[in-house]
Amino acid sequence: MGLSFHYRGRLKSADTLSALVEEVEDICKVLNWKCSVFETEYPDNKFVTPINDADYGILFSPPSCEPVSLVFDSEGNIYTPWLKEILNKHKSGEVKVITVKLNLDDENPEPEISEDSEDFDPLDMVYSISVKTQFAGAESHVQLMELLRYLSEKYLTEFHIQDESDYWNTRNAEKLHEKMNKINQFMDTFHDMMDNQNIKDPKDFIAFLKQLSMQIKKKRDEE
Repeated sequence: MGLSFHYRGRLKSADTLSALVEEVEDICKVLNWKCSVFETEYPDNKFVTPINDADYGILFSPPSCEPVSLVFDSEGNIYTPWLKEILNKHKSGEVKVITVKLNLDDENPEPEISEDSEDFDPLDMVYSISVKTQFAGAESHVQLMELLRYLSEKYLTEFHIQDESDYWNTRNAEKLHEKMNKINQFMDTFHDMMDNQNIKDPKDFIAFLKQLSMQIKKKRDEE
């Protein structure tokens, strides 16, 4: 729960890896962001097939933000390194997915619940990166969006990003601040109400979400 963005893509060329890592590392030093560097060169500056166990690239994050992965497998695909080891132990199978949605932009937010059994490819999670930026703040979110825009145009291909704030598409910082304010108000209300709840099963949680949506609507009406 909270503002996030999701992306996937691959490195245009194996021989640009070291330049990408060096540039991102320099930016992290200037902004005082944490970073971890992996292998910075491919063997003979060429991608390796089939995929080996080496990690190439860099992982970084602003304060209070989840890590942003520009870590690549040996074929140049961006992935989440800490998920690879876990999920590679499991093959494709079936998983039950229960989804609860609460649209804070609705005038009368009502939880939507769906329950499905779906085919599940664990590796799809490895190659689809999700980063929560809510606690890092709007400024860090904007910095990450613009940095990824620049890096994707220079170094990446087949790059796709879904930004829940829609800043990526609009570059509208004002709307981003409004979105974050809504999420922060929601989280404050959520935590306040959770303190008085005794949730024992999914039905109790759904009932709680309905109470939460009513409380959110009440606050909006009072404003």
